[in-house]
Amino acid sequence: MNQPLLSVIVPCYNVEKHIDKCISSIVGQTYPNLEILLVNDGSDDQTGAICDAWQERDARIRVMRQQNKGVSYARKTGVENATAGYISFVDADDWLDMNMYANMMAALLSTQSDIAQCGVFMVFEDGRIERYENRHETENFEILERTEGVKMILDDKKWRSWMWNKIFKKNLFDHIDFPNLICYEDFMILHLLFHNASQSVYLNDAYYFYYQRIGSALNINTIHNKLTRDLHWASANYDRYLFVNQHPQYHEMLPTVRNKALTAELNFFRNAVAYPNFFPDETFQQCLRQLQSIPFSCKDAIPFVFKLDFLILKTLPSCYQPYRRLLFFCNKLF
Repeated sequence: MNQPLLSVIVPCYNVEKHIDKCISSIVGQTYPNLEILLVNDGSDDQTGAICDAWQERDARIRVMRQQNKGVSYARKTGVENATAGYISFVDADDWLDMNMYANMMAALLSTQSDIAQCGVFMVFEDGRIERYENRHETENFEILERTEGVKMILDDKKWRSWMWNKIFKKNLFDHIDFPNLICYEDFMILHLLFHNASQSVYLNDAYYFYYQRIGSALNINTIHNKLTRDLHWASANYDRYLFVNQHPQYHEMLPTVRNKALTAELNFFRNAVAYPNFFPDETFQQCLRQLQSIPFSCKDAIPFVFKLDFLILKTLPSCYQPYRRLLFFCNKLF
């Protein structure tokens, strides 16, 4: 079978304890025609040295260096430097089944799809390995055309908004802007990539091992990190709401994305009001404008307490911060 070149992009930041296992699982793939791009995102541990050593050992590996800008810019750097017609991403603390790319590329090419994705194993620090979702289908894979594929991504249940369990045709990234977020950047662009694709294929077998590491960007639980995640989650969901609102073929998903956007925005306001010094006032004003632009009904499927928050922000926004702070301090007292 024809084996087109596949570029594998690995953002690397302070992962000296994990990067060897990750790279080993990539170079050991039964699909050999790989270009492996290790993007050292300003690491200050031994990650860079380990990447350089791998570059000396395997001619398919190229190391790129940049100042620390986050995973989104590292992926952007990889895409801009990739020479293959197909692109995949791997997080540097995860690893792959040896047959992942062989089976995914076979499905991608045989079905003439633009995106292939596979199932995922969750790996926990206590050693547990669990499949993310149970497999119910009897077929090895399923194929969806553009509209249904985008709906599945917007639903974000079985077809999750993850970059790393997928292979993309590189041209899908034309005119895609990688957002400057510390997390959820994939949530902001996955629906756009599927919108650019004419067809996608989902392999029911799981090949990707996703390591739930406490020290990763999503799992650092300082107050500032949590509030920043809340802000970026609100931005990502609002962006999806705007996208669906602008494309009638996806309007079936409007209630889902609208309620997610409302809930994400309100969650940010609730937590940010409790810690008012973390964000400038213009951040609150921008989020308030976003929230107020979303249509709302008391019949919406969001918790009642969020509905009350929304009504206050919609009609008397100047009263919201005193209201939430009063509730916050009352909860601390009682």
